[in-house]
Amino acid sequence: DGLNCGGAEKTVLGLAEHMSRAGHSVAIASLKDEQVYPVPDGVEFIRAFDPESRAPWGAGELGRKARVLNRHLAGRAPWDLVISSLMSADRIANRSMVGSDVWHQVVTTPSKAQLGDHRGLKRIRRHRRLRRTYAGRRVVAVSEGVKRDLVETLGIQPRSCVVIPNPFDVDHIRRLAAEPCALEGSDYLVHMGRFGMSKRLDRLLGAFGRSSFEGDLVLVGTGLRKERQRLQEMIASSGLEHRVRLVGFQLNPYPFIKHARALVVGSDYEGFCNVIVEALICGTPVASTRCPSGPDEILTGDLSIGLADLTEESLAEAVDRVLRSPPTITEPSVRRFAIEPIAQRYLALAD
Repeated sequence: DGLNCGGAEKTVLGLAEHMSRAGHSVAIASLKDEQVYPVPDGVEFIRAFDPESRAPWGAGELGRKARVLNRHLAGRAPWDLVISSLMSADRIANRSMVGSDVWHQVVTTPSKAQLGDHRGLKRIRRHRRLRRTYAGRRVVAVSEGVKRDLVETLGIQPRSCVVIPNPFDVDHIRRLAAEPCALEGSDYLVHMGRFGMSKRLDRLLGAFGRSSFEGDLVLVGTGLRKERQRLQEMIASSGLEHRVRLVGFQLNPYPFIKHARALVVGSDYEGFCNVIVEALICGTPVASTRCPSGPDEILTGDLSIGLADLTEESLAEAVDRVLRSPPTITEPSVRRFAIEPIAQRYLALAD
């Protein structure tokens, strides 16, 4: 639904670039006028939005956006494979000319992301919206946890549902990680991601303060103005101003990850959690909450010492464990997420 600075957007761009290099004709259709990441060479970029429209979101908006998308797709040869990513794009795609062909890439835990703590009529309406979007449709879940949440927790039965983890260009990430870093030689932990509520930066700060680590905490990412203000207030109230660094959004965050002692994730929920795999690719150990879904499917074997319950105390203990005895990051634990075999699994959906 746009090319903003999120993990789902990076996944789409990575898949598109790899498929294009493999000789396929690939296009990305963006439904919003927002773009942070560049579109790879060889990939067509379809700006499937109306730049003149300032209509507020309301009744009939999904149909209007679907008609705009149809105008941009009209007259083209049929696509062999159509994938939509993020729920607003899923809902619009269902109403468009590609609706019967689309595979919905569900990238987060839907019961948490869409229902959350809502109660009563609002929860019922949101559940119905999820059912209308995914029941009887074709779904790619990015983790086993996402599939279980959709099918078992929410009771939604897709027409078909396959689990394909997010892909990573391992060698490219390592080349980017080798670029200069202003913090090289510093003693710090790193967190990367948007400053949204689900990331639980309050828990992250609390765990950082409780841990025995005496270095700094570096936050790579950004958020809405109110989210940035809330973060600044939390840092001030925790008394950690002198130890927390905000470096903003980084087009290449990997040097910051590579030179950190560990990556720390305090989320309430994820879908897959790309940054954990990216840290492992960079050779950086991870301490993460065992949240639904993703972290416990990535941090397996020796890496599981970095898993924690959803509390400050448990996450602080996990930080201390991985710093005291860093787990061995093996090449197989990284290569199982390499883009080559995962892109082939996506291409096989065209059959």
